[in-house]
Amino acid sequence: MICHKCHETIPDISRYCLHCGVFLNPPPLAVDEEQIDWDNRVLCTDGACTGTIVAGKCSVCGIPGLKGPDNAKPRP
Repeated sequence: MICHKCHETIPDISRYCLHCGVFLNPPPLAVDEEQIDWDNRVLCTDGACTGTIVAGKCSVCGIPGLKGPDNAKPRP
């Protein structure tokens, strides 16, 4: 990925540029709500985020999500 401010190459999973420090605010993933299994969804591993893991990334903040039952946090 290329930073939109300093145009340096940075890892695709970056939330901040490693060179200039700008926040990279990734766009939310397009999610078809009819295909979401609401009873078994996995919440973002960032405790402050309200997103769910879709296709291996958080649908809100874009950080990679961990898969597996130990990381599943179904809502009551």
